[in-house]
Amino acid sequence: MSNFETLTYELDGAVAIITLNRPESRNSLNRTLRREFVEAMRKADFDTDVRVIMLAGNGKGFCAGADLQEMLPPPEDPGFVTSLINSEYTPMLQSITKNTKPVISVVQGAAAGIGGALAMACDLMIMAEDSFLYSAFGAIGLVPDGGTHKLLQNALGNKKAYEMIAFSQRLPAADCERWGLANRVVPAESLLSEAKAWAQQLAEQAPYTLTFSKKLIQESQTSTFDQIMDRESQCQDICFQSDDFREGGAAFFEKRKPQFKGR
Repeated sequence: MSNFETLTYELDGAVAIITLNRPESRNSLNRTLRREFVEAMRKADFDTDVRVIMLAGNGKGFCAGADLQEMLPPPEDPGFVTSLINSEYTPMLQSITKNTKPVISVVQGAAAGIGGALAMACDLMIMAEDSFLYSAFGAIGLVPDGGTHKLLQNALGNKKAYEMIAFSQRLPAADCERWGLANRVVPAESLLSEAKAWAQQLAEQAPYTLTFSKKLIQESQTSTFDQIMDRESQCQDICFQSDDFREGGAAFFEKRKPQFKGR
């Protein structure tokens, strides 16, 4: 299934399923898991047979955030935390956002701290009815990291994001769906099966569409309307010349399901 110590990696057709596997610590992120997470994401990205990535957690919770049991230098060591975040945590988030494949987070229980950032950084999110995002940083005198400020501000707006951070609030699954942080909320007992079915449906879509639109949506946050229209035209030219466009057109007129190949 996988050769990883702190996560599992398996293939279900064209879907790579990466499961955080430290249930005894609610899948908190120790150094080994931080390293293996990036390795697993890159493995899925480079595998031409993979079209979709599912990110899940084993046990009662998706991810409790950083492993607070790890030995860290004393607070008097300035710059250590900045270096640690930039060298070990930032690459985790970037392995999602810069991945050419769409990533679906599958959230049960708590997605807390930077575990919430991992869930929100994914392109799509499905949550169990009793799950929640938890911005726990303020409760221990810290600020959210992993891009959490940006991720919450994009979905909730300045005031609601600040309230959630300031009061270390939980955001239940139903509210996540209402605010656009989650796509679907399902019963806990059927979370994994529904996530797998949804991932398989996504894997049947046109790979160029999935890759280019992921990038364009990200770019639209810092680009003007005219700039995005120009980038869309460039991507459209590539798609127009692809075999998949010819297959899609033929399938449309023949009233059948297209078989996209990603070329």
